[in-house]
Amino acid sequence: MHKNLIAVLTTLQLAAADLSLADAARLALQDNPAIAAARRLESAADARIRQAESARLPRIQWQESVQGGNNPVYVFSSLLTQRQFSAANFAVPTLVRPDPLQNFQSQLGIEQSVYDFGRTNARRREAETGRSLAAEERRRRELEILTHTARAYYGALLAGAGLKAAEQAVQSVQATRDQAVALRNAQMATEADVLAVEVHLATAREEIIRRRQQAEIARATLNHALGQPLDAAHTLTTPLAAPVPVDGSSPAAQRPEVRMAALQEDLAKARQAQASALLRPEVGLRFQLEADRQHFVTKGGANWIAMGTFRWNLFDGGMARQMRAEAGHAAAAAALETRSTTSAVELQVRQADSAIRAAAAREVVTEAAISQAMETIRILRNRYGAGLATVSEVLRAEAALLEAETRRLAALHDQRIARIEREAAAGALTGDSNVLR
Repeated sequence: MHKNLIAVLTTLQLAAADLSLADAARLALQDNPAIAAARRLESAADARIRQAESARLPRIQWQESVQGGNNPVYVFSSLLTQRQFSAANFAVPTLVRPDPLQNFQSQLGIEQSVYDFGRTNARRREAETGRSLAAEERRRRELEILTHTARAYYGALLAGAGLKAAEQAVQSVQATRDQAVALRNAQMATEADVLAVEVHLATAREEIIRRRQQAEIARATLNHALGQPLDAAHTLTTPLAAPVPVDGSSPAAQRPEVRMAALQEDLAKARQAQASALLRPEVGLRFQLEADRQHFVTKGGANWIAMGTFRWNLFDGGMARQMRAEAGHAAAAAALETRSTTSAVELQVRQADSAIRAAAAREVVTEAAISQAMETIRILRNRYGAGLATVSEVLRAEAALLEAETRRLAALHDQRIARIEREAAAGALTGDSNVLR
């Protein structure tokens, strides 16, 4: 019971912890299955590099076999390798019709490639390029996760700020209702004024319900992005309106998609070199140690043989040449893809820059609109109290204020998201980026 109580208190304490955007980004990257899978792919690529390098090491094979028969050639050769051949075995009857013989054979073979005219180097280059591709794929997934997390975080902030704006609007309308009731009691306004304000108040309360539901969904969406329970509660500490520096780095230099396109070109060239190497000879050495015995451990002898090898595939039906042609076309296609991807990245950066400027301009406009709406409400309330304005004018001003505040929050939200997307488009977004603070 005591342990359960401690666990509950610990959970509540963690659930109520402050959460900045930078903390949310690190939490989203931590133990993320997509990132873990990408790291596994990097490890697999490392294994392929070591696999390619293993071609430079000797191949050692051990083989055990047993065979038997009375084939004259088999018996004659086996007796020789067993070192059991004698003058009696030259007798014609023995040569023509030998007794059955069994042979236990142990073989130890060692083969070493001396020079393969670039075949191993091409395989290693291909494996190293695959390793770089795996690393860029992990980086691409990180950018996606960071951007998604930032969207969810600011979505939750926007929903919470919108809810507060709706609550403030209700308080303002309630003040207008109190004023209308006081004027009605003083016989300076009619019951219709009070009813009109009540209708508007009901609409404002309905807006609170709608925005509260949006805030709940936004919080659940954020928790989902963080891999947390959907009902986990956090205090979001990164403000929606904080100034954010923009990194002016070159997009083509850091974006994973651009690097991956260039690496695909390198990969195709490595495969082209590997295909070309198949048309060249291979020089190697081979040594074989052999033991042949009539019984498993007795009546036998040992032999060895060493040789140099020169292998050259003179004709393979054109397969190697077609492989080289295929890789050449793939390299040309990858070069074109690199140009296209670079242009697309530069377009995304420009779009993000334009969105930042537009959102900043919208923020300035809505700030002015809010100030004007607040002043309008003040003036109209005074005029309404003096009988110089109608309650409908006051209510329209109330609605205009809420609308202006909603647009201002949206502009702040869009500006923050656009700055993060600009950083992501440039490939510079990381868990420690200033844009997340």
